[in-house]
Amino acid sequence: QESMNKKKTTKIKQIGLYLFYGALTVCILVTILSFNDMGEIFRVLGGADYRYVLIAFALLMAYALLYPLTTCILAKSQKLKIGFGTTYTIAMTEHFFNGITPFATGGQPFQVYAFTKAKIKAADSTGLLMMNFITFMMVTNTYALLSLIYYSKFVTNVQMSVLAIVGFTINFSVLVFLIALATSRKLRNGLVGILRLLSKIRFLKKFIEPKIPMLTEYFDQTQAAFKGLFKKVGTFILCFFVKAVTMALYYAITFYIMRALHIEVGYNELFFVMCGTSFAITMVVFMPTPGSSGGIEFAFKSVFASIAGGALGAVSYGGMLLWRLLSYYFMMLLSLFFYIGLEIYFKTRARKERACVAQSPADGFPDDLIEETENGETASVETQIGEEVATVNETLSAPVPAEPPQEEEQ
Repeated sequence: QESMNKKKTTKIKQIGLYLFYGALTVCILVTILSFNDMGEIFRVLGGADYRYVLIAFALLMAYALLYPLTTCILAKSQKLKIGFGTTYTIAMTEHFFNGITPFATGGQPFQVYAFTKAKIKAADSTGLLMMNFITFMMVTNTYALLSLIYYSKFVTNVQMSVLAIVGFTINFSVLVFLIALATSRKLRNGLVGILRLLSKIRFLKKFIEPKIPMLTEYFDQTQAAFKGLFKKVGTFILCFFVKAVTMALYYAITFYIMRALHIEVGYNELFFVMCGTSFAITMVVFMPTPGSSGGIEFAFKSVFASIAGGALGAVSYGGMLLWRLLSYYFMMLLSLFFYIGLEIYFKTRARKERACVAQSPADGFPDDLIEETENGETASVETQIGEEVATVNETLSAPVPAEPPQEEEQ
């Protein structure tokens, strides 16, 4: 009973934290808009051409539908014993957990946990998710590099110049580190060595020393899984292509928002506008707030105005608000529905497994499956989650670029 109460308390705290982060993003957005004429901003939005708004929304839905496909492709390539629907649903939860956590760090740890509940080893799912994230980073960094062609048009003041330098540097550095972590034995040994040195410090010893063997094994298993995936060149190329198309749809949303607000941009400027969106997102990846709130609004509003050829006031803020509502808040809500559906699926499956065990406890079921845990899971599943996910949460807690704004930003 005490254990169940602790779990309930932990869950309540998590929900409270999520609500806090959600409220924080809304407050930041309202604060930014409050410095301007709210009536004028809503007047601009009220006069928007709904046809282009619908096109922008259709592009967002296409982006949402395509986004999980690379995770599904990699799962199939790795021959994981998990259904397409389950993998797809797990992949769709990324937007919600990235959106409500600082540095967009929540998506991948939860996905590993969800894969573990689906009886997939944490090392296998981590290798898969790391490969997926690196593919995503390669695609977004390619667009970011292309956006530098228009650097002088996007950067209109000193503040934006500083943000751009810091943001692009962090973004590229994270990509290099992730590739090295997944492939380099030297980096693995170096990290383990650092942990061993830290464990010699008295007040850190009891926290770090017991984790070293688990982390060492975890690094080995993850690198093995990742290298196995990376050797499948055809799979990697397919994932890169799918993700490139997915992000192109996402970046193109800005173009139709501008047309909806009666800004004169022709289709010959579509690529220029897409690069502007990529530039704005990359510029603020280091922001520690959920969904890069505060920084992304400033960056997008500034780039939006520079694309249109000058300060637009209410129009640029209106464009930023419409883009933020679609790409961040709506995507978080959609992702939340998938998360709720996933939880319902796991609980339904757990009840069926308990029913099977109760009806025929001796028909081929191992003893450790017959013993139930307090939350309804079988003992073997609970043990697997406890041992593997604890390690994952530690190793995946480093800052991750904001997901557009689904960026690991898993």
